[in-house]
Amino acid sequence: MADSPKSLAVHQLVAGFARGDAISQEAVILRDLCRGMGMTSDIFAPADRVTADAADECHSLELLRDKPADILIGHYATTSPFEDVWLNSAARKVLLYHNITPAEYFVPFDAVLAAQLRVARERLPSILRRVDAVWAVSEFNAAELRQAGAGIVRVFPLIFDSRRLDISPAPTCRGLQPDMTNILYVGRIAPNKCIEELIAAFACYHRSINARSRLAIVGSERAAPAYFMMLRLYAAELGLEAVCFERYVLPEELPAYYSAANLYVCTSRHEGYCLPLIEAMYKGVPVIARNVGGMPEALGGAGVLFDDLSATGLAALFDRVLSDGALRAEVLAAQRARIETIMRRPAIDELRILLEEVLANPRPANGNHKEVTS
Repeated sequence: MADSPKSLAVHQLVAGFARGDAISQEAVILRDLCRGMGMTSDIFAPADRVTADAADECHSLELLRDKPADILIGHYATTSPFEDVWLNSAARKVLLYHNITPAEYFVPFDAVLAAQLRVARERLPSILRRVDAVWAVSEFNAAELRQAGAGIVRVFPLIFDSRRLDISPAPTCRGLQPDMTNILYVGRIAPNKCIEELIAAFACYHRSINARSRLAIVGSERAAPAYFMMLRLYAAELGLEAVCFERYVLPEELPAYYSAANLYVCTSRHEGYCLPLIEAMYKGVPVIARNVGGMPEALGGAGVLFDDLSATGLAALFDRVLSDGALRAEVLAAQRARIETIMRRPAIDELRILLEEVLANPRPANGNHKEVTS
């Protein structure tokens, strides 16, 4: 880089910070990579959006005013109070796009959040004009940015850090049983995930194919409490005591769920990337996912992708992957190959090149862009 790495301050801004959250996890990995290159690097978020157990990882946004930055990376997936600080900073600005969930998914459950998502998408073109570089975590996301008016977009996939899954798993976990066929979902409990379709397919599998089966749904319901309650009611109406809503689990508890799972399934209809697919593959769990968004990129030719299937059709797919020994071996071999590729990824070199490119970009004479308006 033009400047000595030790003289650079590369900070990150997130809308909120919680342990186990994919964006928060990515911010920590990027911070540690920057520090490993000798840079000053911290993470900032609005104080009321940082969970109490994460205060040592993420600083209040107000503290950023006293910390000069050469580069500010804004993780963008929804509107946030950090935007004003970020966009009006004299630092070089990077938009790291994680995807904005279409507001329509949230309309029946949370009108306020749906409105925030609409605003985020409406503001995206103006934000793109204000930043010095644009990164996306998948080509799917990059295509959205180009459609919104971005010029050059660099694809920088979410970085997988296996260390959080390498700890010894707990001997048991609440929802899964070692003597049963265990199907697992890990991720936010949000309407775009279409977890009701997973529950419907599991109902068919449990009743018609394998009564000794359980479905564990692991993830925080804070993004959409009303949707979570709908799922609970739906499972109750179906009489499915074998559906276990585990809610949020601590990062150190998560490996136990992957270790106990026989199959990981994601029925989401909108994903920017989906890191749990990588986690499941790393833990040797066969993966089934819908063929949409950034999930095919995350799987990289591994796993089993499906397009639209009925509940009975998806249940039959569960059964085939679980019971067909030859197919299961083929799926797991492809997943191991994909994980080997991911583990060889030179993420620190990719990041260094991207940061060098940011610093090399010409800037206006006053060192900043014209102030953005909503």
